[in-house]
Amino acid sequence: MFNYQYILNHKKLFPYAIGIRYDQFEKILHKFSPALRRAEHKKAYEKERQRAPGGGRKPKLATDRQKLFFILFYYKVYPTFRFAQVLFEIDIHNLFYWKGFLEKVLFDALGYKLGLPSVRIRSFDHWIEICPALKEFIVDATERPVQRPKKQKKQKKYYSGKKKKHTVKNHILVNPKTKKILSVSKTAKGKVHDKKLLESDPVIYRAPPGSTGMGDLGYEGMGKIHPWIKFVIPKKKPIGRKLTASEKRNNKTISSIRTRAEHPFAYMKHFAILASKFRNDIKKAHQPFVNIACIYNFTKTFR
Repeated sequence: MFNYQYILNHKKLFPYAIGIRYDQFEKILHKFSPALRRAEHKKAYEKERQRAPGGGRKPKLATDRQKLFFILFYYKVYPTFRFAQVLFEIDIHNLFYWKGFLEKVLFDALGYKLGLPSVRIRSFDHWIEICPALKEFIVDATERPVQRPKKQKKQKKYYSGKKKKHTVKNHILVNPKTKKILSVSKTAKGKVHDKKLLESDPVIYRAPPGSTGMGDLGYEGMGKIHPWIKFVIPKKKPIGRKLTASEKRNNKTISSIRTRAEHPFAYMKHFAILASKFRNDIKKAHQPFVNIACIYNFTKTFR
């Protein structure tokens, strides 16, 4: 049985078990508990019941702290459900339920951390909505390995020629000054090119006119597709000649700024569910990525 009391008595172990410090855990708990009450109330009264809410056998995850600890532990360690059954002494079907239920509650509690404040401005013909926070951003994509799909058609779509394995992909938009994540893209199949993924992201259309975006060479030509955004990318080495000293210095400066988008990825991949091969249904790969992005932003606020 997982000894929750032991780790409470040794609070320095929290980062190793759930990826965040004890004080950060307590601050998230203040947001998590109200979200949990809302979700439990909705579930209790969404259909006709045979007994009053709260009736029946008491759950192993009895308190809000234990429930929050469980979902964070699952993200950080990413045990198999059978191993989690050994640790928590919870039936495997109940583990499936708690995992799905609690990660939605976690997003309900922290989803505001990816909320982009917007304003409406008057264009020539109608009102449009823009997000001033996108005035400056860095874009970068990351891939995560997944199990090979059973159907051959899906295998080709998820196969990444770059990683030489089946993957899913997300990109993030990062504020270059605060290093906070501004937006997370949808989870795409590994075969989708980074540039194509950004083109299909509706958030990019809400960047104010005159915005500046920065990315790697994979985003070459984005300035032509979105002319209201200035895209800064490294200078590609021309065929048959070398880059000038000035071009090399410029590329080095761009790279030093662009690495700020790597910091969120480095933090997020401390959670094994993003660093290891995703063993669950591929359709459910998006929620953990978004939740951990929210946790990252939350910890940037509460250091």
